[in-house]
Amino acid sequence: MSNVLSIFVLGVSYGLILFLLATGLTLTMGLMRVVNMSHGAMYMIAGYLGVTVFKYTGSWILGILAGFALAAVLGLLLEVGFLRRLYNKPTNQVLLTIGFINIINNVTQWIWGGFPLSTPVPKILNHSVAVGSVNIPVFRFFIIGFGIVMAILLWLLQDKTKIGAMVRAGMDNGEIASTLGLNNKVLFTAVFVLGSAIAGFSSMIGGVLTGLHMATSWEVLLNSIIVVVVGGTGSIQGALLGGIIIGLVNAFGTAYFPSIASFIIYLVMIVILVLRPTGLLGRKMDINRASDDGIKKTGTVSSSTLYLAERLSAAGGKAKFTLTAYRGVPYLFAAIVLFVLPAFMGTYSESMMIRVLIFALFAMSLDVIMGYTGLRSFGHAAYFGMGGYVVGLLAKHANITSFWAVLPITLIICAILAAIIGYFTLRTTGTYFLMVTMAFGQLLYVIATKWYTFTGGTDGLTGIPRPNLGFAIEWNSTKLYYFVLIIFLICYYILHRFMNSSWGRAMVGIRENEGRMRSIGFNTWALKYMGVIVAGAFGGISGLLYAYAYGTMVPGNFALETSAMPMLMVIMGGGATLWGPALGAMVIVLVQNYSGILMPDRWPLILGIMYVLCVMFLRGGFSHYLRKLWDKVGSRVLGKYAKAEPDAVKNVGEELVS
Repeated sequence: MSNVLSIFVLGVSYGLILFLLATGLTLTMGLMRVVNMSHGAMYMIAGYLGVTVFKYTGSWILGILAGFALAAVLGLLLEVGFLRRLYNKPTNQVLLTIGFINIINNVTQWIWGGFPLSTPVPKILNHSVAVGSVNIPVFRFFIIGFGIVMAILLWLLQDKTKIGAMVRAGMDNGEIASTLGLNNKVLFTAVFVLGSAIAGFSSMIGGVLTGLHMATSWEVLLNSIIVVVVGGTGSIQGALLGGIIIGLVNAFGTAYFPSIASFIIYLVMIVILVLRPTGLLGRKMDINRASDDGIKKTGTVSSSTLYLAERLSAAGGKAKFTLTAYRGVPYLFAAIVLFVLPAFMGTYSESMMIRVLIFALFAMSLDVIMGYTGLRSFGHAAYFGMGGYVVGLLAKHANITSFWAVLPITLIICAILAAIIGYFTLRTTGTYFLMVTMAFGQLLYVIATKWYTFTGGTDGLTGIPRPNLGFAIEWNSTKLYYFVLIIFLICYYILHRFMNSSWGRAMVGIRENEGRMRSIGFNTWALKYMGVIVAGAFGGISGLLYAYAYGTMVPGNFALETSAMPMLMVIMGGGATLWGPALGAMVIVLVQNYSGILMPDRWPLILGIMYVLCVMFLRGGFSHYLRKLWDKVGSRVLGKYAKAEPDAVKNVGEELVS
């Protein structure tokens, strides 16, 4: 009995720390519709500063106040300087704040060396009391008391004050609240700073349980998101309930089922999201429009060029040939360049280009659902990781190395995985879809980490052989490059045909106005479901190629960082084009490789800055600007033949000028 009581105390104390961390997230998500992924990073760097202040001053209170002040300032800078421009754009918010995770983590490593720090406990609280046959640290009881006091104060603030009434009004209907005189900008800033400050204030206290190290930002963030999802957004009571539930599940799971404790936590999150998307006590969030992110179909041509193309396609002879050339020249040029590149590259450059092609395919597979359909998936690494692990597991446990057997098996397994994930995730929309996909990705990450006898655990799978094509071949970087290139081009062609078919156009229609598509008879759920399966299958192929190219797969291939990369590639290159995300992949991989050579310790900082710059300034991506340039060329060339064939095209002069 005393053992159960001890586990209960440990679980409640940990749950109350999670509650304090989740408070900021639940308020910002409920009021501002902002998903602040950098919340855990603020907690971490505040803890590092607090411990440093304690070492120099010997004052635990000053350490807490220093962390509080730093987190508040960071929250103010982030909200006023960046997030204020991105309301109603959840994907951009996620990518921006992930960028700040990289920046804060690298700055922390730069200043403190990246070494874990031990959070101090005041002498007055640094002893234990006997509860039955078990000694429980007094500090655990202090955390419980501190958490309860904070919960009461925050509840009073939200439900019993004028400021709280304003916050609740903003959550329920921000537009109406603003028309009644509510200053949303000031309110949003105040709530965001409050949430960040609470995280900083809790860092010295919670750091005893969560630890302070470079991985703390992600670990704390994930647990906080789970608490918010379980308890419900916009609710202090929900965050408290969610924190205690997750704390107890974690404590009892670790005590009695240590190998699957993390699995159970994510399973709880998935079940609650599917059965009750708003959480146990959460407010309903009106952020379900797929087009919130403003992802444009930048692959379309300008109106005048499109008009000419349609008219010239009916004409014969030289005009029709010119139209075909206009459409095909960029693709032909890119294919030729890719085929002749090895003649000008060494082994290292070929290896780098193999990585470019693999991640280009990975980004293109995400573009199917993110760019064309507007579904914000934050768990796409599930398919990438699964594709690679299937290759390794078939070789390790079944001795199957034939590419012609491995490829269909990988496609089938990844398609089935996508079908399962899609069946559950498509019951949710908006930010909830993003969170459920994240949960599934993390669930696979936990399985890959914990199932040591099958997956290799944290060591992963190593020694994965190169593809067996059925005939003798001595693999080198050049041959592997051409193998990956051929697979890439085939996949690009298939995806291009898919997305330019009536099905692809219907997907774009869903992104722009799903309600209208339903009203005219389209089964939008089935269309989106098919999109998830197609994206998952091609994401699996990219993982298969990665396993062949690098001969190893690790649990990190399922992680959030891996899922975030293709999202950045889609934003950077331009969604709904396929070739745009491929271009984004090339830029990111090249920058990663060359910055890794010149400044190996600063790559996370550079990557974080890239996230911020792309989200803030590169609206529409590279493809948007390249397409505009090509449209100008096309308008001139097609206009020349339009004037030469007046029977085919009439009255287009004004359109060409415009």
